Amino acid sequence: MKNLFVAVFILFVAVVQAQTVTKYSPKDLESWQSLGAGLGYVTHNQFMMEEVEGSIGFMIFSPEKYNDVVLRYEVMTMNPATVLVALLNASDMGNSIGLTISDDNKGSFGFWTKEAEDYMFGFRVVAHNSTPFLRKHPATEGESTTIGLAEKDMMHSGWRHTVELGKKGKKLWLKIDDETVIDVTDEKPLDAGKISIRVRGTAGILGKSMIRNLEIIGEPVK
Repeated sequence: MKNLFVAVFILFVAVVQAQTVTKYSPKDLESWQSLGAGLGYVTHNQFMMEEVEGSIGFMIFSPEKYNDVVLRYEVMTMNPATVLVALLNASDMGNSIGLTISDDNKGSFGFWTKEAEDYMFGFRVVAHNSTPFLRKHPATEGESTTIGLAEKDMMHSGWRHTVELGKKGKKLWLKIDDETVIDVTDEKPLDAGKISIRVRGTAGILGKSMIRNLEIIGEPVK
């Protein structure tokens, strides 16, 4: 009887701790909301994101909102000028977990730094003369927006890398190819919001990247 009780208890704990894993195929990503001048389409069983002339950044957004969440996928940049950024917990300022984007927003980077709340993970940013970073918008009063900065760059143009961005409670992290490059604590964590993936070029060269095997681990928030 004691062994049975222990087995039932372990099963109960496992069920409680289980997390929802949602996998998105390249075809699924075609239906995500987009922002900015760019194209998102399936090629060679991967999801291509690329800017077009006049672009100031091209983004896609998850259908659901999340609080504690892990975003994991494989990505390859198609040229050295491409910059890759992803957002967690992106929402309107204040208590809302909604995300309002006006019709005249053409993908401005400034919107995410000044008019929205988000955790911004920059993991392929060498073309902007930076190592991978984590920024919080808006910044906690009296603190810098940059709450995490990696010691070195780890991604190479034309190589496929696995990236993982996560938030659990006050803990946030960034992994590249299973190596943790940023691991920080935010004492005043943001509420739930959407996930976004962004591609941008540099110095007049358009950004291009290909994604596959994307999964989101976490419970959607209504």
